[in-house]
Amino acid sequence: MYSVTPTYSTGTGKLTGSGAVSYSFLPAESIIRSLTFGVSGSYFHYDYDLAYRKASLFSNINFRKNPRSTVSRGIGLSYTYFERDLNPIMVANQDYHKYNLWSVGYGYSDSQMIHEKSLSVSTQGMEDFNKITAEAFYRWEFAPKQKLSVRLFGGYFVRNETRNNTFNYGISRVSDYSFSYNLLGQSANSGILSQQFILADGGFKSFLPGSVNKWITSVNVDSSVWKIFHVYADAGVYKNKDQPTQFIWDTGIKVRVIPDFLEVYFPIQSSLGFEPSFKDYARRIRYTLVLNLGSIINAARRGWY
Repeated sequence: MYSVTPTYSTGTGKLTGSGAVSYSFLPAESIIRSLTFGVSGSYFHYDYDLAYRKASLFSNINFRKNPRSTVSRGIGLSYTYFERDLNPIMVANQDYHKYNLWSVGYGYSDSQMIHEKSLSVSTQGMEDFNKITAEAFYRWEFAPKQKLSVRLFGGYFVRNETRNNTFNYGISRVSDYSFSYNLLGQSANSGILSQQFILADGGFKSFLPGSVNKWITSVNVDSSVWKIFHVYADAGVYKNKDQPTQFIWDTGIKVRVIPDFLEVYFPIQSSLGFEPSFKDYARRIRYTLVLNLGSIINAARRGWY
């Protein structure tokens, strides 16, 4: 199997894109359902006139299951080389121009309609760090189109000798050093693009400052209240090197404008205080935006809400 996806960078007027080639084995009478090997590469821009190049070798193993079962299990391995253009400020801050990442992970999912569950455990490393990450997710449809979801996250640096915070765990913002998230503003620090929310790492919706270079654990809860309105709450504990352990939390309201496509988060109370009283409250509102036409079509078929 192969794919080539050319794109055009309107900001630079250059051709960018990605491509991949993979091959799958389907062993007979084995615990392995499929074994896939592949290579991929991409070239995009992550900031004004700053490009990145990414090349990967990967392998995925999917284990055999009963055809009627909703349970899936698999193992993934990858090795990726990155090369980024740097501006003078990044050079002065000893940012990483080239780096290699390897990762090994195990995933389990049970996609039942009423009780949906998933679990993933992975380890990632390079010459300057090694870390272990675990994530568990549970969603319960307690009434028609009414759901309660709970996410548990834990991350721990076994070794961290990095030069800066590039590879840290995020609290409310992810550091997309692997260029694997669909961020609209890859390097945006202000403006509407910087308010995009990705449910990863700590998963906090409020703009809680900082990142984590030692360990973090968090829980994210989201529940339907009425039609498109949900309430959410996040809580966690983290520790940085040579710093005391910190407890953080936040609460708020989520509005599902278009489910699984456009959802807006309005923070209410958090470790920072009563956020609607802040003068810059409009800048604290977050949103998720999935640029996938299929999400809109699926939501329309379900009656939107």
